[in-house]
Amino acid sequence: MMKVVSIILFVLFFSYSCACQNKDSLLKHEIGIDITNTLSFLKKNSQSYLLNYRYHFSKKSALRAGLNLDISNDDASGIYPSVKLGYQRNQYLEKWNFYYGADLTYSYYKSTAIAVVTQRYGIGPLIGVQYHLSKRISLSTEASINYYQFTVRDKNSFDPEDNRNYWQLSIGSVGMFVISFHL
Repeated sequence: MMKVVSIILFVLFFSYSCACQNKDSLLKHEIGIDITNTLSFLKKNSQSYLLNYRYHFSKKSALRAGLNLDISNDDASGIYPSVKLGYQRNQYLEKWNFYYGADLTYSYYKSTAIAVVTQRYGIGPLIGVQYHLSKRISLSTEASINYYQFTVRDKNSFDPEDNRNYWQLSIGSVGMFVISFHL
C-alpha cells in the first residue's frame, strides 16, 4: 500500500514540476519521499522518514520536518508514528548542496498484542549531501548521530523493569535516499 501511495505522489509532483517554469525566484518548499523504503530489494530502515518537508527561509537555511508511519504486522503488530522537526544550514556549489543541522524527534510505539507503551524523544546532529538533477528535482542522503531517551510503561505490571527509562546513542539515517520536489 505504501509503495502505491509513494508512486502516486511521485507522479503528481513530477507532473507539477514539469509544468512550472518560474526560474527567477527561490523555491521555498521542498517535499521529499524516501524511496529506499519503497524499493522492495533494499532493506527497510526504520530510522528513515518516509515523507520529508523543508521550508527554505533563504538559500542558506531551512526548517525541516518529517513523518514516518511504520505499520507492523508481526508479533508486535501496531502503528508506530515518528515525527521530526529541525533546522539545517546549506552550502551550495553549483548543482550540489552540502548541509548540516539538527533534528528533534518523537516516536510512539504501542503494540496491539501487548500492553506496553514506549515513547522515544531524541536529538540528532546531521550532515548531508543533495544533488539537483534540475531546478525542481533533487536526490539527497544524510547521516546523523542520534541521542534517544526512551520511556517504557506497562500498565499491567508493577515490576520496575517493566516501567523504566533508558537512553541510547545510535547512528541514524544511513541508507536513506530521498527524491525531492521543489515548489
